[in-house]
Amino acid sequence: MDWKQAYYVGIHEIDEQHKTLVEHISGIEQAVATNAGWADVNAAFARLSVDAQNHFILEESLMGIYDFPGLHEHANEHWRFLADLRTLQEDPPTELAHRVNLLSERLDAHIQTWDKSYALHILKRLALGGGTASTTATDS
Repeated sequence: MDWKQAYYVGIHEIDEQHKTLVEHISGIEQAVATNAGWADVNAAFARLSVDAQNHFILEESLMGIYDFPGLHEHANEHWRFLADLRTLQEDPPTELAHRVNLLSERLDAHIQTWDKSYALHILKRLALGGGTASTTATDS
């Protein structure tokens, strides 16, 4: 998984965290492609899991602060992503490369749909004076 300009949501900290999540998945893809041992792959999953949990906490906090109407549905998507990740860690499938690819595709779709939606809501609120402009950056 490679970082794409299309992943920018316009909130600097979120964009930086998304970059980290993409890097983690890319590292997992590389480990699987080079037939790294399960311990190495699982350690990479653990790093992704910790950073994803922290990222989701920040996103959900921002959605709450800015009264995003889709907060609960979005939080459920986060829960499903983490549950799928736990399943990969606990029950390594024989088709690991395929499952990691699905995880990559899921993150791609999540950022470009779910995250862009709440980010647009927040950025509109900020433009109307509902927060500080220092929390956003579109040219990272």
